[in-house]
Amino acid sequence: MSSRKRWAAGYLIAFIVMIFLNYWSGTNVGSVADANQAIIQPAGFAFSIWGLIYVLLFAWIIKLFFSGDGSVTARLTFWPVVNFLLNGVWILVFTQQWLGASVIVILGLLYTLVKMYSALTGGGHYGFDRLPFSVYMGWVTIAAIVNIFALAVNNDVETLIGLNELSWTIIMLIFAALAGIAVALRFGDWLYPLVFIWPYFGIYVENDNMYMSLDITLLITALVLLAAAAMAVIRRSRRGT
Repeated sequence: MSSRKRWAAGYLIAFIVMIFLNYWSGTNVGSVADANQAIIQPAGFAFSIWGLIYVLLFAWIIKLFFSGDGSVTARLTFWPVVNFLLNGVWILVFTQQWLGASVIVILGLLYTLVKMYSALTGGGHYGFDRLPFSVYMGWVTIAAIVNIFALAVNNDVETLIGLNELSWTIIMLIFAALAGIAVALRFGDWLYPLVFIWPYFGIYVENDNMYMSLDITLLITALVLLAAAAMAVIRRSRRGT
């Protein structure tokens, strides 16, 4: 068996473990999230994006078995295994309401995604080699922020350096949007910023026009993210990549 297929087999095993842990514990995620609901938490339907992420990852792994090019696995090595296992661990600690641990795990999860994304981009891997990770990293970027806010709510933290939860929510939404714009323009990735619009819409629906300043922030950042995605498409088309 080639090195590529060995790595692909390892990814598939770790993926199956992740799916099992999600299936086993995932039904409790919503109840734990609702018990520690922050302003920034999207409506329940937004979390359906996990289904898309898992389908894309599964298709990506299967593609590795039939690809004649081993450069993807050579660049990623063990990182997908670590990522998938961290994903499963996050489900376990979050559903046990160990929110402090869940923040550490999801930040580790985001770190592995950044490592993989950088490795693929640095190796000139675009298209479907990188696409699942654009969606995955985009969602986890927002999920990590939501997780931190859930921890704050669980610990009854109402203000921080004089700013309340709404103010911090707006600040973090802007910060996340800036990250989305930076990735779009730096790496020519139109999909990463578009993923942000989905949870932003979920946040808008969940808050149901309760905060005008939040609604305005969500609208403006969504439009800017859309513009960044369009600019990324234009830049890539000009470069012919």
